[in-house]
Amino acid sequence: MAEVEKKGAAEEAPSVGEMKRGDYMIHIYLEKGKEFKGPNDTVDPMVEITCLGQKQYSSAKDDITQISEVTWSEHIFLEPKNVEKKAAEDAQLQIRVLDKGFFKDSVIGQFEFNLTHLYFMKDHLLLHQWIALSNPNSEDYSKITGYLKVSISVAATGDEQVQINEDDGVGGDDNVMMPPQLNPKFYQLKFRIF
Repeated sequence: MAEVEKKGAAEEAPSVGEMKRGDYMIHIYLEKGKEFKGPNDTVDPMVEITCLGQKQYSSAKDDITQISEVTWSEHIFLEPKNVEKKAAEDAQLQIRVLDKGFFKDSVIGQFEFNLTHLYFMKDHLLLHQWIALSNPNSEDYSKITGYLKVSISVAATGDEQVQINEDDGVGGDDNVMMPPQLNPKFYQLKFRIF
């Protein structure tokens, strides 16, 4: 009987590097943002988060300049149900910062995470991380259009969820994740002294 139980448990457990089939809880803690570049001197930033067919919005902030830092301190939850393993492995978590408008919201910048990348981090958690945003709709999509500080937890059915607390400020704010489409160009200067 014990052998049958072991075999059944082994069949249900995912192998290393695989996502699970089932329900997911995606917890995004929007901490703060800075240096948002829009078409005008000020922007009214709002964050849109999309993953596995679900979409949530943060509150909108008003009249933020390029040199201002804005604090959200908002928790956003996405709870996709009955997710197939293949869908979970292919899923992208998209974070977009929009300039809230009367008729149409314009994109300030965005960042995409592969859900499997987040899920296989220690404790399924990305903690207090600055991300660089870029606007894929602009003429120069390699230009950084702002920064957003986030914490993200991805838990599947049966996983232990880790509590996301506010940043205690102990770590530095100089570590920034860059989107793959940003390829910085480095130049080398040569001087000759005669």
